[in-house]
Amino acid sequence: MKLRQLTLIFAVALLATFTLKAQTSGNGQGGYWPTTAQTHEKLYVNSGEGDVNNLTIIDVKTMKIIKKMTTGKHPHGVASPKTQDVLYIASETEGTVTKLDTIKDEIIEVYGGWGTEPQESDITPDGRFLYQPSYAGYWNVFDTQKKEIVSYIHTLGIGHNTLIDPQGHFAYLFPIKGGPGHWRRPSLGLPRTQPNEVTVVDITKNHQVVGTIPVGDGPRPPIMSADGKRIYMDVDRFMGFLVIDTEARKVISKAAMNLTADEQAQVPNGHAHGIAIGNGGKEVWTNATGLDAVFVFDVTVTPPKQIARIPVGAGPYWIVPSQDGMTMFVACPASDEMMVLDVATKKMKTSFKFPAGDHPVRMIDLAVPVRTQVTSR
Repeated sequence: MKLRQLTLIFAVALLATFTLKAQTSGNGQGGYWPTTAQTHEKLYVNSGEGDVNNLTIIDVKTMKIIKKMTTGKHPHGVASPKTQDVLYIASETEGTVTKLDTIKDEIIEVYGGWGTEPQESDITPDGRFLYQPSYAGYWNVFDTQKKEIVSYIHTLGIGHNTLIDPQGHFAYLFPIKGGPGHWRRPSLGLPRTQPNEVTVVDITKNHQVVGTIPVGDGPRPPIMSADGKRIYMDVDRFMGFLVIDTEARKVISKAAMNLTADEQAQVPNGHAHGIAIGNGGKEVWTNATGLDAVFVFDVTVTPPKQIARIPVGAGPYWIVPSQDGMTMFVACPASDEMMVLDVATKKMKTSFKFPAGDHPVRMIDLAVPVRTQVTSR
C-alpha cells in the first residue's frame, strides 16, 4: 500500500528541549526505567464525552487538580516515551492525535490522517515510532522525526490496544472483535473479522509481523511487566485475565475472579476491562465493570491468586498505577468519578468527581522531568 503522509493540522512555535531524563509509566506501566533526575508526577485523565476541558491534570503528590484543558473530542488513546516530556492523545471522533508538552502542559501540534477512529496507542522508548491503531483494522506506524506514516500493519478485527516492550524491540497489537454496535457507527468499512489473537511486530525489522499469540477470544486491555516477560490481558467472555509468556508467545495461566452464582448471572459473557500492575510487580489489579469492583491478584504464584476485592464507582473502565506502584487510579465513567486506591491497605484514599456526562476514561501517570538545564531542540 502506498504510504500516506500525515497532514499537519495545527502547529505552534517549536518548544525548547532539555537534557534530563526520567522514569516512564509506558501507558500506565510504572517501573520500566529507574528515575535518573528530579521529576514531577502527574496524572492525565481524559474525559471521553467532554468536548471542553476534557483533559484533567492532577498533581499526584498533593492530589490536587493542576489544570484542565481541551484536546480532541472523545479521547481514546494515550502514549508517552521514556523521557515523558511529551504525551500523545488520540481523538476518536475528530480522527486526530494531539502532541502535548507535559512540562508546560501546552499543545505542541495536532496531526490528522490516521483513518477511522484512532484508538489506544503506544510509542517506542526513544520516542521515534508511534503505533497508532485505527478502528478500520490496521495500525499506523508514525515516525515522529519525519512526521509521517512509514508503515501500515493490518490485523484481523478492529484496531484497539497497543503495547511496546521496554526495550523498544517488539510491539504487541490487540484488535477487538466488535459487533453490530460497533459496525453501525457512521464510519464506513469497519472489519467484521473475529480475532482471537495478539499480533507481534518486530520494530527493529522494519515493522514486520513476526508472529501471533492465540488467546482464545477477543483481546481486551493489556499491561506488560517491567522486564517485558509477561503480558497480563483482559479477554472477551472471561471475568479475569490471561497471563502471557512473551518469549514463548503463549498463554501460560489464567486468573479468574471469585464470583457468586448471582454475580455470574449478572454478567453473562462479561469481561474485565482495565488492568494494572502494582506493589513492585507482585500484584495485578483489574476491573469488573459490570460489578462496580476492582479485583486484586497475587501474580507471584501460578495461577494468580485473588487476594482482595474493592468496591468502586459505577462501571470501572480504566486503571493505572502511580510511579511507585502503591496507588491505583480507577476511572469510573458511569458515575463520572475517578477513585484513588491505596495498594497496601486495599482501601480508597480519595476520589475526584467530574461534571455529569464527562465520563473519565483513559488515563496515564507520568514522571515529568523537572528541567534544570535548557538546550535547543
